[in-house]
Amino acid sequence: MLTSKKPFLADEELGKKDDDYRLQKRSHFWHPSKRWKLPRPRRILFGVITLYLLYLFFRNMPTDLSPAPERFNPALTEVRQRPGISWSPSVPSPAIPQQSPPSRDELAPGGDLYHEGKIHFNDLGKTLYRFLKLPGAQGLLASRAVVFAGASLKSISDLLPLACKMANQRDNEVHFVFMGRDDVSIEGIQRVNGIDDGDCPINWHDGRADYAQWSTDARMERAIVSGLSYVQAFLSPQAIITQGNSLEEAFFLQGVVRGTQDLWMTHIALPTAARHLMWMSFLDSHSLQAWNDFHIEILIQAPPESSGSLIRLIHSLKDADYLGSIPSLTIELPHDVDSQLLQYLRTMKWPPHMSSKVTLRRRIRAGAMDAAEASLRTAEAFYPQDPNTTHVLMLSPQTELSASFYHYLKYIALKYKYAATAEKTASNLLGVSLELPSSLPTKSELFNPDAIDTSHIPYRGDGETISVSLRQVPNSNAALYFGDKWIELHSFLSDRLADEESTSHEKIISEKYPAVMESLLELMRARGYYLLYPDAKDTRSLATVHDDLVQIPEEFSQES
Repeated sequence: MLTSKKPFLADEELGKKDDDYRLQKRSHFWHPSKRWKLPRPRRILFGVITLYLLYLFFRNMPTDLSPAPERFNPALTEVRQRPGISWSPSVPSPAIPQQSPPSRDELAPGGDLYHEGKIHFNDLGKTLYRFLKLPGAQGLLASRAVVFAGASLKSISDLLPLACKMANQRDNEVHFVFMGRDDVSIEGIQRVNGIDDGDCPINWHDGRADYAQWSTDARMERAIVSGLSYVQAFLSPQAIITQGNSLEEAFFLQGVVRGTQDLWMTHIALPTAARHLMWMSFLDSHSLQAWNDFHIEILIQAPPESSGSLIRLIHSLKDADYLGSIPSLTIELPHDVDSQLLQYLRTMKWPPHMSSKVTLRRRIRAGAMDAAEASLRTAEAFYPQDPNTTHVLMLSPQTELSASFYHYLKYIALKYKYAATAEKTASNLLGVSLELPSSLPTKSELFNPDAIDTSHIPYRGDGETISVSLRQVPNSNAALYFGDKWIELHSFLSDRLADEESTSHEKIISEKYPAVMESLLELMRARGYYLLYPDAKDTRSLATVHDDLVQIPEEFSQES
C-alpha cells in the first residue's frame, strides 16, 4: 500500500490545517536578515551612472523630426518650412491670448495698422488636422472638399446661407475659413447669423493670423496666402468660394488671388449676392472646379434686309447676367444687310467698354446660297479653342432671352457635363436647349419626340424643381452646343462633302429652319446624341421665340 504524500493529518476539531505539516521549500522560509544587499558605495555609483545616461539621452534627442502626418504628406513639410510663417501644432491647447497690442517698431507705419512681424496661426492647425487624409493602398481618394472663405463679417453673413444649403445636400465636404481682422469667435459668428451645427453642418476653421487687429494690409495679404497653403495641404479643396469686391476686403481678395494662382486652385468670386446663386448648392465639387473653365461664344445669323428682331435679341443679351464672364458675340451678316442694322452695330457696345468681343462677318458674294454652302458657313463660324471648355450658343433673330438664361445654361452644363457622375451622360449629350418648340422642325405636328431620361432637378434653392429631358431633335432658336461635339460636326460635314456625289440624302428638316439643322439631325442619329430640353412651363422664363413674323433662311428663300 502506497504511503500518503501527507505525513501528518489535520486535526479538524482543533481547527488545525495540514499546511503546518507540509514539507516546505527553503525559499519559503525567508528572513529579512538574509536578503542580499548591494554595498552602499556601489548603490550610489549605480544611481549616478543611471542619471548620467538619462541626461545624455534627453540632451541628444532629435528635435527637428517632423510629425508623423508630415512624413506621409510632403506638402505639409513644404508649407511648414516657409520663411516667416509659424504653425501651431495640433495639440488641443487654448489659443494664445492677445491681451495687448504688439510692440511698435521705430520704422513701423503710423496708425492702428502697423504690425509687420512673423506670421503665426494659433488655431488653424487644431481643426485642419482632423481632416488630414493619409494615402491608402490606392493612393489618395479624390477630394470632395469645397471651402468658403471670408474676412469681412458682411461677406460671411452673405455666404453662410449658400454654404449651409450646400452642406445639407451632403454631396460635398463643406468648410468655412474665417481669415479677417475682427476679434470675434466662431461661436459668435454662428450665433449672430442664427445657425448652429445641427442645421448647418459645415466645418469651421479659424484662419486668422496673430495680431490681426494691428496688422498692415501687406501682412494680412501674406497671411491669407500662407493660410490657403495650409488649407490646400490638408483639405485639397476642389474650389475656394468667396464674395467679390463689393462685400469683401481688398487685402483678402488680393491674397486669395495670389494663393489660388500659386497653388493651382479654383477660385470662385461671386459677382452678386449669394442668395441669387443658391443653385450652386446643388453642384458637386467636380462641377465647381470647372466653374471658371466654362466659356461660351454666341453665334447669330442676321436675316437679309431686316433689323428689328435682331436688335431686340441683342438688347436682351446685353441685359443678361453673365456672372462676370462676358461671352464673345459673332454676327453673320448677309450680303444684303439692312442699313439701320449697320448703324446700330457701329455704335453698339458689347458689353460696355469691351466692344472688341464683337465679331462681324459679312458675306461677299451676292445671291442666294445653296443648303450645303449655308451649312458649311454656319459650322465654320465657330471652332473652339479648347473643346472641353468652350461652347457655342446658337440663336435665332426671332428669339428673346431672359436676364437669367446664362445662370440656367451654366448650371445645366456644369451638372450634366462636368460632375463626378456625368461621364456617361456627357458622352451622349450634344448640347442644351433653352426652349421647347411647339412643333417638330420636320412638319407642323406637336413637338413630342421620345423623351429619354426625364429628370426633376433642383434649381432655385427654394425647393422648386425643373424638369429636363433628353430628345433626339436639334434646335436652332436657342441652343448651346458643346465644343467637342461641334468639332465632330466639322468632321461629319467633311466626310459628307467627300461622299456627296455618290450618295443622295432625303431632306427631313423643314425649310423654315437653317440648313445646318439637317446636318445636326444626321449627326445625332448617327452617333446616338441627344439635346437636353427644359419643360414647357420652364422654357417661358428662359427664352421666348417670336414666330409671328418668321423669316425663311436665306438659303431657302429663293426656292420658296
